[in-house]
Formats: sequence, structure tokens, C-alpha cells
Amino acid sequence: MSIDDRCTPALAAEVSLLAAMLGSLHEAQDVLANRGVAVDTKTIRTIAYRYAARARLVQQVEHTAFEDSVAGRRVVISSDGGRIRLRETKRGPKTKKGRRRYTGAWREPKVLLVYVVDAEGKRDATFVPVMDATLKGPDAVFALLRSYLQRLAITQADQVLFLADGAPWIGKRVPLLVQALGNFQEIMYQVSHPAVEF
Repeated sequence: MSIDDRCTPALAAEVSLLAAMLGSLHEAQDVLANRGVAVDTKTIRTIAYRYAARARLVQQVEHTAFEDSVAGRRVVISSDGGRIRLRETKRGPKTKKGRRRYTGAWREPKVLLVYVVDAEGKRDATFVPVMDATLKGPDAVFALLRSYLQRLAITQADQVLFLADGAPWIGKRVPLLVQALGNFQEIMYQVSHPAVEF
């Protein structure tokens, strides 16, 4: 454990969570202030960006293993598109207060989720879900998903169910993902129509 950006790992995690979860950095600043942590929005942004960069570095380490195992369990995999608004700097003169102008363009992140269910189909709380997202498009999120599933040794799962809403970008990549990962004992792909078995 180390101190980065002049704060403990626990504080960096909390600041980053609030920055991502709330509607603005000002809201995150207010929540932190109510908890007795006085930081400005610039510091919150810096901590969150650097925390995310460190998380990506850890993720890219090939030998990172998951503590949980999916061997003999029922695994649910899902992917979908989301919607976020990005603050992008506009070219041109600054405002009267000397601030840069910006646009709030909407972007669609591609999101993935992997979790385990019990015999009744209820989420198994003993397995920590895998959640991630990217703004780099469908191929990038499926590459990310493939990496996670390989590290989870997904072929040892008893049953794998892929849930999606029927978007073409998902439908055409699932068979390629299954082929790349190897044979499953059983895998289904469920969209808005009944499940299709591969």
C-alpha cells in the first residue's frame, strides 16, 4: 500500500467513486466536505484520473488472478451500451471570467458485467461481480470481456448465459467470443426473443 496524490488508497477510492457516481465534481466536493474532507474540484479530478490510470495498469498485468472461481458455477455475462455526457473543451476565446468554454457531447460507453447465480437464478453474493466499460467501441469491450473471461477460466463454468438486448453489435460478436474462448459445457445467448443455444 502506498500514498498517492497525498491521500491514502481508501480516500483515493472514495474520491474517485464519488467523482464517477455523482452528477458533477462540485457535488462530489460537497459530499466530501460533509464528511470532513476539504478538497477543491481540481484536486478531485486529478485524484480520480490518476486512480483510474493506476487501475488500468493493474488490469493490464497479464498474471493478475481473480480470487473467486467460476468452476462448476452458473455464470451470467452481459453487455450493453450506456449514455454519458463528456465535457470537451471548445476552441475559441475564454469567458469573461477567464474560463475555457466547453461542450457537453453525449457518448455511448460499452459496458460489461459478469456475475454468478445460484440454482434459483438469484445472484450469488459470495462472488464479486466483474464490471467494466470503455468508450473505444464494441471491439474494445469484447476484447476486454475476453480478457476477463480467460482470467476467470470461464470454460470451467458449469453453465454460461449471455444476456443482451438484441443489438446487432452484440449479436455478431458473441459467437466469435465463444469460438475464441473454447468450448463450454453449455452456453446460451438470450436477447429479446427466447434463448438460442450455441
